[in-house]
Amino acid sequence: MAKRRQKKRTHAQVVPEQEKGIPKSMVIRVGQTSLANHSLNQLVKDFRQIMQPHTAIKLKERKSNKLKDFVVMCGPLGVTHLFMFTQSEKTGNVSLKIARTPQGPTVTFQVMDYSLGKDIKKFLKRPKSLNNDDVLNPPLLVLNGFSTSKKSDEDNQDVNVEKVVVSMFQNIFPPLNPARTSLNSIKRVFMINKDRATGEISMRHYFIDIREVEISRNLKRLYKAKNNLSKTVPNLHRKDDISSLILDHDLGAYTSESEIEDDAIVSAISKLETSKKSAETKDAKEEGEEEDVEMEEPKRHEPSQPTPRKKAIKLTELGPRLTLKLVKIEEGICSGKVLHHEYVQKSSGEIRELEKRHAAKMRLKEQRKKEQEENIAKKKAVKDAKKERKLERRKARAAEEGDGENKADAVSDDESSSSEDEHYSDVPEDLDSDLFSEVE
Repeated sequence: MAKRRQKKRTHAQVVPEQEKGIPKSMVIRVGQTSLANHSLNQLVKDFRQIMQPHTAIKLKERKSNKLKDFVVMCGPLGVTHLFMFTQSEKTGNVSLKIARTPQGPTVTFQVMDYSLGKDIKKFLKRPKSLNNDDVLNPPLLVLNGFSTSKKSDEDNQDVNVEKVVVSMFQNIFPPLNPARTSLNSIKRVFMINKDRATGEISMRHYFIDIREVEISRNLKRLYKAKNNLSKTVPNLHRKDDISSLILDHDLGAYTSESEIEDDAIVSAISKLETSKKSAETKDAKEEGEEEDVEMEEPKRHEPSQPTPRKKAIKLTELGPRLTLKLVKIEEGICSGKVLHHEYVQKSSGEIRELEKRHAAKMRLKEQRKKEQEENIAKKKAVKDAKKERKLERRKARAAEEGDGENKADAVSDDESSSSEDEHYSDVPEDLDSDLFSEVE
């Protein structure tokens, strides 16, 4: 069978060491209510488009799948972040939980409102759809409105909460290396903005479109025809050369007399330059005949640097839109001590009481685990003893059957020998000689 061809010229090979440092993600739905919501299903698919290319784009959840099933598979697959969309059965509120595997923490946001990608495209005059080449590299992450430094009116707890949220968002994409990253490879922007007044976090996903500035109208038409094949190219049947279209020098203001004068000036300048060059060559020959005169090396002309060109950056929104509100931060993956809660504030005495209660639960859990292990060991010992007794009985039964078969074989051998003696007792002794005697 032929080996499958791999693209090496356009697709750079990732070194295994570099692949370990690339964060990968899973975007899933958890809960029976969320699995039955069609719009939430589409939101998950749109969010996977943002997290490309290092995400499970074709992941399919089942009703029988639990959160533990996805957490167990994060290790073998190298997944570092879990994005879980859930919907409450009582209130119908949608939540987004971002967990760092394998030890946490987990940040829970309430989704205040969201808009799908197809809804945004309906309101755009020129919507943009992503191609396979547009998602080969992760988007550029832009954080706005977050502050990790302490201010006069802020508490230490608020600063720590801000640091946890910022570090969670910063690590969902691989870091950029300015020395190696090509600007043409960055085609998308994922912007996360926080409103300092309300504390709400808005997420936007844009496509970067770079266009030339300060170019003629004809060049703009050529650029449009290049990017969009349905556009018509400029009509050149009245043009003698492509330069006349680009430079616009065949307008009515330029008459034939002015063109002749320009040609004449150019020819005169060329004659002067040739005469100067011939005089310089004669002087160089005369100096070359004299041995004492040192020749100067001709000065090399430095390559002229290209003049900077202005380019305009246009952002086209792709979707989806999300508006989030921080609810809580907890240890582990959706199970552990609550480090911060936005709506519930507990005193130090209540926190100590909860810690004691949690410690008692953990001790009870360990005790039950030990009892279960002891019960399993006892059951296993009983089962092993039962198996040994069965094997001993089988061996004894096989040995008895073997002795009986040996005795039966001995009796049958004796009977067969006696019957043979009786059968051949009346046969004459010279029978063989008569059978094989030669007939004359």
